Amino acid sequence: MEQHLETAYREIFGKLRTRKKFSIAKIEGARIVLHEDQEICGQKEPKQIEFDSVQELETFVRDENRKEEEIKKQLSGNEMPYR
Repeated sequence: MEQHLETAYREIFGKLRTRKKFSIAKIEGARIVLHEDQEICGQKEPKQIEFDSVQELETFVRDENRKEEEIKKQLSGNEMPYR
């Protein structure tokens, strides 16, 4: 069962398509912990995100991919995203 969950988590994580830097910190039973390396003003600000189910991770990946697509659309368009 645990091996199945780890495989599912890694498969879902592989679908993450964003410029942000995420890595799998650990997988313990049904829990997965991700690290996000953020760089703010040249300083690394690590952030830890925990998920307790496959559905939570799927939702996170879907939301992050959607945000990335919105950013790409704004950057590729002729309109300024903000003024």
